[in-house]
Amino acid sequence: MKTALAPVCRRVPGSAATPSGWSYNISTMPTSAKRHPLTSEQTAQLRDDLALIEERLQAIVILMRACYGEQSQAAIRAEETSGALQRLKWELERVQQKTQTAGG
Repeated sequence: MKTALAPVCRRVPGSAATPSGWSYNISTMPTSAKRHPLTSEQTAQLRDDLALIEERLQAIVILMRACYGEQSQAAIRAEETSGALQRLKWELERVQQKTQTAGG
């Protein structure tokens, strides 16, 4: 019989912890030995948060290019950050597909 585990992330309305109001409890984050799948609510919130981050990063890339030039370190780093976010999104999709394939 599985027991319910305490969530590692919890929604704290109006929290200053993150712009979306999520508070992350680092001390209880799962290690490689303890893994817990995201709940449906956490998955939806993560998707929304990543979309918001992507939108803001795109605006930052445009701003860095306009202010410092396309070849500036600021513009390059902004583009790299945007690329890292895309790789994270792809990896999350792969993990979700593996989970669905294994479970379905």
